[in-house]
Formats: sequence, structure tokens, C-alpha cells
Amino acid sequence: MRGIIFLATMTFLVFQIAAFPEEERPKSASTISEIEHLHGLYKVAGHGGEVGSVYCVLTPDPVLIDCGSRVGWDQLIGNLKLLGFSPGDVRWVIATHGHWDHMDAMALFQKEFPSVKFAIHAGDAQFVVNDDRVFSCAEPLYNGVESAPVKVDRILLDNDTVNVGNTVFRIVHTPGHTPGSISIVTKIAAKKIAFCGDSVDGYYALINRSNTIDWQNSLKKLLALNLDWLYRGHSQCPEDSKDEIRSILETCLEATTFKRKKQESDEVYRGLEDEMRKGT
Repeated sequence: MRGIIFLATMTFLVFQIAAFPEEERPKSASTISEIEHLHGLYKVAGHGGEVGSVYCVLTPDPVLIDCGSRVGWDQLIGNLKLLGFSPGDVRWVIATHGHWDHMDAMALFQKEFPSVKFAIHAGDAQFVVNDDRVFSCAEPLYNGVESAPVKVDRILLDNDTVNVGNTVFRIVHTPGHTPGSISIVTKIAAKKIAFCGDSVDGYYALINRSNTIDWQNSLKKLLALNLDWLYRGHSQCPEDSKDEIRSILETCLEATTFKRKKQESDEVYRGLEDEMRKGT
């Protein structure tokens, strides 16, 4: 299930989601088998670039890995109800990072179901709290979409754990795409699984504080985890072969290293005012 590797700038990439027709918004499933990946693990939302993949882990109470954007709200609520849950039954939403397509729907949770708790890494928390629309990609990437500040109930750091019911979620800080990007590692049905958001093949953009040095180190950390399954932020299904996971991570590391070397050749050591005066 080899995915296409993306490492690209976001220039001129604009989605008009504000005008996204209601009839084209993602729909919830008809049967549980459509969303079940393992017993206790379900994909409950996701749609192209505008709704990042959302996974529900039953602990047995539901915990969401990301919650997508408001474009996928009806899909998310419908699939939770299919599983027998009200949205208010969700214990935690753990965000892989602070981009609009992965956590914007948290603003709707906090408005309509305030008991649901939200956790995100310290590196992205300030941008979420302040509704920084450039950082979150609400502008200019998802041009004209609605967004709102989100309250953070728990600040996460590297190697923290979120313990819910009979499940332990370990936080692995994997910055690069954003400063606070994380991969969430847990065991389900004896499989070591990581939900990495866009830490593997997300785009690179300076205005979102992407960093190639951090990204190189993060991919090396993921390689060392020896995962059974790897979930990426916009994938339809997991990578479930250790060889394929390694190949994907190595390819992404190669792309990140290429970008870093290009930066080293482009970015000479000199003062910013000198560079401005030279016009190069």
C-alpha cells in the first residue's frame, strides 16, 4: 500500500471550502464493517485534503486521534452514533498537530459537547489557542474557511502518556511539519501502531514553521520504532508491512535530506540587512 510521497510548498494551493457544497461533504458509513480496521479501532472521518483522517480507539470509552475539520463534522458524528456513542461520550481528542484539517472540529466539540477534552503538543498549542489562521492553514491554504480558538486541556511533551481505560497512548514528538507534530503510539490487538498525522509526508512551508533538521530527526525516530502498522494523516488505510513502512520512511527521509541540502546551498551566512541590500 505504498503511498505517494509529498514534500512540497503550499504556494498557490487554495481550497475554497467555505463554498464546499453540502451534498458533496463526506457522509457517514452505513455499516460498522465499512469503518472497522481492528476490533476497537475505527476510521470515523476523513475526506481528501480538507478533512484529515480521524480514528476512534475504544478504551472502552472512545478516544479520537485528531477530529478533522468542520467539513467532516456530520460524517464524524454519524460514525460515532453508528458505533453506539454520542459525541459527548468521547473522553479525549489527541491532536497529531495544530492544522485546520486535523483539529478544527474541536471548536464544535467545545461548543456543543464541552466535556470532551483536548490534548496537543506544546509546540503547536499557542497557535491553536490564539486561532492563528496562517499557522493552521485556514489562510491562505484553505481560503475563506471558518475557524475558532480552541481551549487546550492538556499540553503534551515527548514521551508523555495518555492513559484512558485499558489503553496507553505514548507521545513521540516528531516535529518538522510543525513544531508540535507528534506521533501517537499504542498497542491494539497485539499490534504496535503509530498515528503520525502529517509527520511523514506532509508538506513543507516556512509560514507554518516547518523545519527540515527537525524533520530528519523525527523520521529517524519513527524508523527506530519498528512499527507493525503506520497511519498517515490523509491515508485511507494503514501501512501494515514492516518493509513497506521502512521504505516509506526512508523515502521521506531522503526527500527531507534533499530539501535540507538545498537550503544549505541557498542560505549563506550573512546579515539580513546585507542580504536585503544585495537583493539576493
